[in-house]
Amino acid sequence: MRCVQDFAMLFALSSGGLNFQESALLALIGGVLSLLLAIVSALIAYFTARANFKREVQRIREQISIQKEVERGEQITALKQKYLAPLRYYAQILARRFDELKNKFTSPEEQRVRNWFKEIKDHVAQDARRNDFALWCCYEGVFSVSTIYYTCCYFQCARALMAQVPFREIVPPFSVGLEKQLAKVAQAFVWDNGETGIWPPLQEVIGDAFTTAQGSRMSYAEMCRDQDGGDAFRRSPYIRALDFYWWQVKPQNAADIAGILNELVQFLDTHAPQAGEKIEPILRT
Repeated sequence: MRCVQDFAMLFALSSGGLNFQESALLALIGGVLSLLLAIVSALIAYFTARANFKREVQRIREQISIQKEVERGEQITALKQKYLAPLRYYAQILARRFDELKNKFTSPEEQRVRNWFKEIKDHVAQDARRNDFALWCCYEGVFSVSTIYYTCCYFQCARALMAQVPFREIVPPFSVGLEKQLAKVAQAFVWDNGETGIWPPLQEVIGDAFTTAQGSRMSYAEMCRDQDGGDAFRRSPYIRALDFYWWQVKPQNAADIAGILNELVQFLDTHAPQAGEKIEPILRT
């Protein structure tokens, strides 16, 4: 713009000695220069605004991406607390209990331990009722009753994950691996071509029966009330599991199940997603 002003001043100073055509030409040149400078200024302003707009859009995109990562991390943390923490706890405690059973079933107290499960079975089937069942569950029978409780709690946790697959969309590779681990554990409870053990469909039934209205697990006292109550439909899911511990499980079976459960715990410890972790999605074909 300064050069236009200089040109106008020069034009004013020199136009006094020019004829009309020369003055008109000089005025035209000045107008063209002014127009060109205006266009250049407009282009500079346009490209500057465009660059600023792109930077602002990029900044907004980065903020949205950061916010999504934060929300994703919070979602993963919540899902782990709801699904994986109880699964790991009951898988680990049940693995330890099977180790104890393996040791007890190879010791002189084997028949005494098995008889505890027989007493529960007789009470639940109403073949031989104990008047002190509530007290017995928290005293002499606590080992056997808590074994049933840990088993049912594990089945409830596994069923919730297999039915709801909460990690399928947010962390697909982990979800696929977890489903395989849970299937291995389910099969470990069955042998002899399905003739012996707790069948996977019954594991599902037990898990469903053990799920409360709030989506959590039944308490120990609630389970004992189920076994002691008069509702046959509430008592029936326990019968096969009680036979399983009473006479079906051998020391090697107990060791095998403990090993598979420990594999699940190890998988959770090494593969469970962490908040902020970058996960590569599975390619769908």
